Amino acid sequence: MIVYNELVALTAGAGLLGFAAFLAQLIKNTRIESEGWAGFFGVTGVLLLALGIHTTVTWPFGGGGFEYANIAFGQPAAAFGALLLFAAVYLWRHRALYAGEVAEANAATLAAFKPVGIFVGALGLAMGVLAITFVRFQLGAAPPEEPISGRFGHLPLLEALFLGGLWGIVAVGALLFAGALWTDRPRLLRWAVWAWIIGGTVFLLFGAMNFYTHIGMYYNIEHGTMHKW
Repeated sequence: MIVYNELVALTAGAGLLGFAAFLAQLIKNTRIESEGWAGFFGVTGVLLLALGIHTTVTWPFGGGGFEYANIAFGQPAAAFGALLLFAAVYLWRHRALYAGEVAEANAATLAAFKPVGIFVGALGLAMGVLAITFVRFQLGAAPPEEPISGRFGHLPLLEALFLGGLWGIVAVGALLFAGALWTDRPRLLRWAVWAWIIGGTVFLLFGAMNFYTHIGMYYNIEHGTMHKW
């Protein structure tokens, strides 16, 4: 089975943290280094869009009831990747704007992001539904061959609550972002920043851990061992 949700989770976490930091700079009226941010959003956006689309259309995650991962991981990754690429293109094309007056440039950025906020809100709604789905059907339990996570595989509700909570906190940030832009309540953006800081940190650490646990799982399967840590 071809599995690359390690890189997807790691990149999604970095993307969430990066956009949270970028949004915090806008809120604080800090000068934006548009070329640097465009590069960051371009790299993370390309990875998530490519891997997300591949997962969405080819369903690389195998059988045994694990097919849901193609939906829960692939489709949000593709959508988030496209949004990051939009940010990259906008920041690169408007480099001259960010060299000028800071408040004007930052206000123009939030105004430009308002239309795409509709899709961010829609994606937040989808992530919220996925969060409920994880818990309702107790999805996400690791196989016993997987180190660390596999020790809790006999408690499927535990990992379902973890994944549901993670998807849920990202959903809250997306809904707050859309609501802030479309109701002219910029104070809500601060809460979106915190939601994405928390969600991004967990996603990043989770993705990094999976490099270890998934390699350990394949090692256990190949060698008939049962390393738990």
